[in-house]
Amino acid sequence: MDFISILATILLFTTVATLAIALAAYAAFKMRERRKPGAKKAGGANAPAQALEPIFLERYVPDAEDFEPAGSDATTR
Repeated sequence: MDFISILATILLFTTVATLAIALAAYAAFKMRERRKPGAKKAGGANAPAQALEPIFLERYVPDAEDFEPAGSDATTR
């Protein structure tokens, strides 16, 4: 085999493997979506929608100083 044929074969197998992994990931995503609990199972009918809190992340609440533009002072104007 010459060099171009080897590169073409590698490219073909890489493309096919990428498509196979993409299909497997999509199937896993669909299976996960199917087993997600609904709103009734998670909190009940009487639970407010805000009762669900993030598990792994904390909400970022900016301070008042975060709203000021960078480098702006009242004395420089």
